[in-house]
Amino acid sequence: MDIFSRTPPKADHRLAYGAASQQFGDLWIPSGPGKKWPVVVFLHGGWWLNEFGLDYASFLCAAMKAAGVAVWSLEYRRVGDAGGGWPGTFQDAAAGFDHLAKLAESYPLDLARVIAAGHSAGGHLALWLAGRHHVPPGPLAGEPKVGLRGVVGVAAAADLRLTLELGGYFAFSEGGPAVKRLMGGAPKDVPERYKAGNPGELLPLGVPQVLVQGTDDGQIPGKLPGMWADAARRQGDHVDVKMVPGVGHFELMDPEEKAFAAVKEAMLGLMRA
Repeated sequence: MDIFSRTPPKADHRLAYGAASQQFGDLWIPSGPGKKWPVVVFLHGGWWLNEFGLDYASFLCAAMKAAGVAVWSLEYRRVGDAGGGWPGTFQDAAAGFDHLAKLAESYPLDLARVIAAGHSAGGHLALWLAGRHHVPPGPLAGEPKVGLRGVVGVAAAADLRLTLELGGYFAFSEGGPAVKRLMGGAPKDVPERYKAGNPGELLPLGVPQVLVQGTDDGQIPGKLPGMWADAARRQGDHVDVKMVPGVGHFELMDPEEKAFAAVKEAMLGLMRA
């Protein structure tokens, strides 16, 4: 049974970071007194569309909790939600991430050991969070309240322009390609939005990055991780790319699949670095 056929585990806490119904996160905290835990801020995928929520990521969250890592798994407004898309989806990712500083006042979270991670479209948002300090003045500008130790992109739509150019996830064609629906147009139509919202235009991120992808992924083009890595390395970033043979888009998110070990090790490796 895949993760969509199983009942997702429940988080320790579901907490709001804003007033909208989608502005909440699930907090997972390992057991054990007298210790502060490293944190993964996780963003689920679904091509920024409101057909998909965070429940499927709960299996990853529970597995990381069992490995001694707290997880703050974010929900956010998506295309189809009031206020979703540009710029609300980005603003929610930023607000949810920054809320971690508030959570640390009440929960045993080690803010010196925080990484961002995301699957598919959530991988784009995780990389964008790492580049926020480069966002030009406008609706997305703002300094993050918590520092990052690194970023893990799991089958990530890392670069919006490349995702469009390489034909990423053409299956959701109703209403136009998902990237254009998120941004409100193509790069030539709204260039200033891409300058602020595309991680590829915020390089160098200044933190280590690991991209994990299956060689049989039918949604994220196989060339994308390597192209991202080449661009980031040219600007001084450290990037590892881990291509997992024979694996599709969702197996990496399932702790019952062998492929999940690559994702888990990528996260733990950045925590140890």
